[in-house]
Amino acid sequence: MNTDITKITKFLHTMANLKKQLRFKNMPGWENANIDRWDSVAEHSYRMALMAVLYHPYLEQKPDLGKTLKMILVHDIVELIANDYSPMRSHGGAGGHAFDIRAYKDKYEREKVAAGIIFKDLPESSMNECISLWTEYAGTKLKKTHATLEGKYAYALDKLEAEMQIVDWKNSIINWTSERTSRSSDYVIEWTEYEKALSEVEKILKSEMIEMEK
Repeated sequence: MNTDITKITKFLHTMANLKKQLRFKNMPGWENANIDRWDSVAEHSYRMALMAVLYHPYLEQKPDLGKTLKMILVHDIVELIANDYSPMRSHGGAGGHAFDIRAYKDKYEREKVAAGIIFKDLPESSMNECISLWTEYAGTKLKKTHATLEGKYAYALDKLEAEMQIVDWKNSIINWTSERTSRSSDYVIEWTEYEKALSEVEKILKSEMIEMEK
């Protein structure tokens, strides 16, 4: 029996928990949302990957698509241990990290520790690749001016997918306001403005969010 294959198979069984890890649920600001079904981390990552493939031909600066897809697949695995935190409002030690670099650094350190724990049981080459991909992705915010094209693209898609999911919930959310549209959009614009096609996607989503304000 190949030991590496056994390690990978055991790891993939653990990854089933990403299907159970729900985004936004119980976060500050979402207490009164009337969501029938919250999406999972696995579903979020899947649509991010699909977005990466479909928007890629329209980019002026084209990152390596294969590397970007790998990055997307591993980028939120750390949440199995580190948990997710509200990017907009105080939520644990790392909450409100969208506009507070100190909170983001706290989030980064927690997730760095989680990455070391989660990936350690993989074969060494796989472990090193996963940790490297996660570090490149998560480090995009810390070193924006030196970020790779793959990191910037994956990071932008992460924000766009969240915005898209909010729009998909538009018939369920009962507490969406113009203030929330503005803050959500500002956050996404920060990461999409470097690329015209991604800026166009954000504008479309923002106009759709405006329609759902109540």
